[in-house]
Amino acid sequence: MKYTLKSPSPLIELGALSIFTAKLVPRQIVGKVNVINLGCSKNQVDSESILGEFSNAGYAMTSEQKGSDIVVINTCGFIDSAKEESINEILTAVENRDPGQKIVVAGCLSQRYTEELKKDIPEADLVMGTYKAGEIIKSLDLTVDPQALCDTGAFTKRILLEEQHHHAYLKLAEGCNRTCSFCAIPGMRGKQRSRNIASLVDEANELASKGVKEISLIAQDLTYFGREKGGPSETLEQLLNALVTHTDIPWIRMMYAYPGFINDSLMDLMAQENRICSYLDMPIQHGSDNILKLMRRGHTRKSLLGLLRKLRQRIPNIALRTTLLIGHPGETEDDVKQLLDLIEEVRFDRLGCFTYSDEDGTHAFDLNNQRVDIEVAQERAERVMNVQQHISLENNEARIGQELDVLIDEVAEGSDFHFYGRTQWDAPEVDNRVQILNGNAAPGDFVKVKVLSASEYDLDAEII
Repeated sequence: MKYTLKSPSPLIELGALSIFTAKLVPRQIVGKVNVINLGCSKNQVDSESILGEFSNAGYAMTSEQKGSDIVVINTCGFIDSAKEESINEILTAVENRDPGQKIVVAGCLSQRYTEELKKDIPEADLVMGTYKAGEIIKSLDLTVDPQALCDTGAFTKRILLEEQHHHAYLKLAEGCNRTCSFCAIPGMRGKQRSRNIASLVDEANELASKGVKEISLIAQDLTYFGREKGGPSETLEQLLNALVTHTDIPWIRMMYAYPGFINDSLMDLMAQENRICSYLDMPIQHGSDNILKLMRRGHTRKSLLGLLRKLRQRIPNIALRTTLLIGHPGETEDDVKQLLDLIEEVRFDRLGCFTYSDEDGTHAFDLNNQRVDIEVAQERAERVMNVQQHISLENNEARIGQELDVLIDEVAEGSDFHFYGRTQWDAPEVDNRVQILNGNAAPGDFVKVKVLSASEYDLDAEII
């Protein structure tokens, strides 16, 4: 691997780079740490745990590299643009380091390219790989207060990175047992290792004590939770029941649900329990049998359509979100047409797509199928999003006049609106928002609003 410092990528300019200042002040400050978090929500949870460990080792958190004793860059290595962003941040940190400052590289990129990074960027003091509790602290010869761990010893007390602490992610498992052709994550994070339900309930209550009103359950494969253990009790339905019974968190949201284990009992629970958001993020990736087979997804177009229809029937007010991959090797115009037909039929409430990235170490990397030019893949992705834009507008316009419960996310400073919020059908950052024109409220409050107007991805409303 050869590295060259480039200008900031579009991802950085759009705010994918997250540098946070923690709120918790340790008992005795012995130094300062700057954590740069890159990548997905699972990486965010890891960064929050790293911050918690440093706080309990006596370090104050700072959003600035200058003046800090330790800089931790929690990298992403999923696709080319993410790798470039991560390398940029490492090189920038090295270039701007203070005398005596330690640079720690962690996360997926460093897990995937450990030796290459050590060789090509020797200025980094530590190259650690993906998060393991206490590993960075131990490698730096620091001591963590025993109270850093909850009584179960199963998780680190986190420092939340989101500015408003009414939402948090709860990571159920590490790794993935799937063998999807395009995905390098199992090679970086290993086989699935689910946590136990008791520790997750404890962590959810710890988050609630910080003011969290909504948790998003995340894993690489949410519906496979606990199944690698072979027992009947550690399933997603059992976890949801435990969270509903033993916590008071008002909204529980499910993200990254692979289609394989979305069964009748899970659907019944979602339909019956109003604290479980009527929302399911289920990345289907494609709608053509040819591409689903090449992707090694393990299901067909027919089975997908059957499951999606069943979800609509059993949970009438459900919002379905999906993610698609466009331009997989072997994809044809006919495959894209089949995908567009499926989108038109299902009418996903929320949809995103990304173009294929050729990743070494994946099954697709070695396929002999015809590669799709990036320009062609991008044009196909634009067509997909144009179709979805029309669907989203029609769905939003149907909400005009309705009264909805909304969770306030932030004060809308410098705009005609008073607040921005979300319904139960919208996840943070990736989905629609409600723009509220009046009233008094604060982030974390639930309010009832009436929808006055709509655009493709926003609702305008007033508090009633």
